[in-house]
Amino acid sequence: MPRVKINGLEHDFPNGMNLLEACKQVGVYVPHFCYHPDLKVVGSCRMCKVEVVQGGKPRIDISCNTTVAEGLEVNTSTPGVHKQQQMTLEYLLANHPLDCPVCDDAGECDLQNYYLQYGRHNSQMHEIRHRKHFKAKDIGKSVVLDNERCVLCSRCVRFTQDVTKTHELGIFGMGHGEELALTPGKRLDNDYAGNVVDLCPVGALTDKDFRFKRRVWFLQSKSSICQGCSRGCNVRIDYDLNPFHGHKKTFKMKTHRTEATAFQRIQRLKPRFNDSVNGHWMCDDGRYGYKPTDTADRLQTPMMAGDKGLEEASWDDALKAVANGINTGLSGNKLAVVASPKLTNEELFAVKSLFRDKLKVASLDHRLPADASWYGDDMLRTPDAFPNRLGAEWIGVVPEDGGVGVNGLEESIQSGKIDTLIVILADPRSFLSESALKKLQRVYLIIRNLPEDMKAIGNVFLPAAAWGEYRGTFTNFRCRTQRLDAAFEPLGEAKPVWEIVSELSNNLKKPLNFETHSEVLHAMAQNVSFFSKVTWETLGDEGLTLGIVQSRKVAS
Repeated sequence: MPRVKINGLEHDFPNGMNLLEACKQVGVYVPHFCYHPDLKVVGSCRMCKVEVVQGGKPRIDISCNTTVAEGLEVNTSTPGVHKQQQMTLEYLLANHPLDCPVCDDAGECDLQNYYLQYGRHNSQMHEIRHRKHFKAKDIGKSVVLDNERCVLCSRCVRFTQDVTKTHELGIFGMGHGEELALTPGKRLDNDYAGNVVDLCPVGALTDKDFRFKRRVWFLQSKSSICQGCSRGCNVRIDYDLNPFHGHKKTFKMKTHRTEATAFQRIQRLKPRFNDSVNGHWMCDDGRYGYKPTDTADRLQTPMMAGDKGLEEASWDDALKAVANGINTGLSGNKLAVVASPKLTNEELFAVKSLFRDKLKVASLDHRLPADASWYGDDMLRTPDAFPNRLGAEWIGVVPEDGGVGVNGLEESIQSGKIDTLIVILADPRSFLSESALKKLQRVYLIIRNLPEDMKAIGNVFLPAAAWGEYRGTFTNFRCRTQRLDAAFEPLGEAKPVWEIVSELSNNLKKPLNFETHSEVLHAMAQNVSFFSKVTWETLGDEGLTLGIVQSRKVAS
């Protein structure tokens, strides 16, 4: 391993590592625009210059394209380096529009930040701006291009060339006439288009969904896991709980990819780096999949069917009604429970602990049919649209001998073998016919969203906390268990599913005695061998690979 001296201190680095990454590894930040660790090096922006001393001869060089070597000395803050950085910034700013106050990237723009940190110089430019380009051009389903702000770093171009291999973007022209543009005949409509906004170091590429929603300094962040498929991409929830920060245009923008609600706490999702799962990227379905948390059809209070239709009920009354229905279904062995693999491991463990271990329900299953519109690819999207099917297998949320699984429910209901159904975080219409639903005597649903056309199919609806409102763990298709944290409190009277199940167990006189999420996690670690080493702390920010499937084949 070559030994390199950086700012007077010696360090060892792997062969082939470039100086920019070497500096970053030891906590020395080198400014840069074009470099990205997952894209090929082009060295076009010239911002990452450092002083390199080799063989006693100093030189100024770009750190992204200079590899470590034995005996190399690197200085990142000499007067010569600062001068070079200022010159680079001056040329970039010569034709850059001074629209920081209205730029959607203000507050997280590298050009803005670098000028404040490395620039602050008196400009030597006296020429009139000669680059004038279009602004706010729609170039795809989720991205807007403002070419006046582009610094031609080519990150977005390299992403579409080398990562998605869809080639929608290119830099065309020569000299000062160069500009970023769509490849003729194409639009930026691939499944990973939103990543170019993350890659853009300035405000040239902006997200239609986030555009003019919030100033970034109003946002708070929390680490989480995407629930879009069984990959479990690591994400960051950016949220704001102050409704007065919203711009009036937020609710009128017609260019939004998805409709904004009157009060939206989650403002956007960003990929969070995890080399073992998703690297630096995420797909657009995951990126824009946060909307149901704050849509108008969120169920916020328990609802019970009565003479006048659905009516709000207290938690006590609703849980008593469900407990009575469960006891009736148990008396004739006609109860079935379906728990979605969208539940966390802890929620699935609570469900299994009550219905299998305490109540001896044989007809307990998680194997919901796949969404016909979902598809996998060779990047991140997996064929399985559920985030925790493997966790459900490990915990044992499957039918016992003599029990009925999801695939057999239709026939069992039609024949009268099952007359009471509990469905958790799923729409029973996705696996049952209308006639089967009408034949059921009791249907109880624990759900997050209650659209109008679902109101007629249940006797009791219990409001579950939505994504962003609870903590827990998921196990992805590669056996990696990862944690997601709560960003904010549940809306209304909604509760995490494990808490609902625990309260239901009290009404059934079969108490689970779970008072906190930590207690559920601890009990799961003690009772499920795959999770025996799991604690919230040991999982950390990147999760742990815990084992392999030994007992059952996971449904695809």
